[in-house]
Amino acid sequence: MSDPAEAEVARLREALLELCAERGYKKLKLRDLLERADVDEPAFHRHYADLDACFAAVLEEIYAEFFARAQEAVEGVSGWRDRMRATAYALLRYLRGDERVARLAAVEVQYAGKRAQELFQETFLRLVNLLDEGSEEAGGPESPGLATAIGIGGVVFARIQEGAVKGEFEEFGEEEVPQLMYAAVFPYLGAEAAEEELHIPPPPDLGA
Repeated sequence: MSDPAEAEVARLREALLELCAERGYKKLKLRDLLERADVDEPAFHRHYADLDACFAAVLEEIYAEFFARAQEAVEGVSGWRDRMRATAYALLRYLRGDERVARLAAVEVQYAGKRAQELFQETFLRLVNLLDEGSEEAGGPESPGLATAIGIGGVVFARIQEGAVKGEFEEFGEEEVPQLMYAAVFPYLGAEAAEEELHIPPPPDLGA
């Protein structure tokens, strides 16, 4: 028999994903979440202090699952470009798996509480640090620095956010990744290396 407490948490997670996709976190009230999840308020408060805490807990699970998939995708991959490419495909495939997840993690997070903002910043910086490893590949006194990586990361996030807002991730083709890789590689390794990215086929889908 399943644990009743775990079942409550699972229903709250599903309800949060559904309601954020339907109406947005700004318009969400606790009573709406409780009604959708079929959980009463005392039970909710046994798990979370408030709605923001619930959001942050779900967001933390989402980010942890993505990084677990990304880690699996880069196992045995050594080069910076190859690791970055594998991570990009892992991210795209993860977000395509559930558009509600994409919406919550990329759009609704900006309306959530302090802990959710911290989680987003931590996640963004992890991805920026991976991009910034390209500075070592470039070498030389004028190699791009962290500001370049932040700028590229912002472009990538904006494209993800656009897809999440439009709810188009099911049709979000994997041809997006070579285009984004081109933009990421160009400042570090130049036009020739960036052009190569447009012709590299995607890796096998480990989740398929």
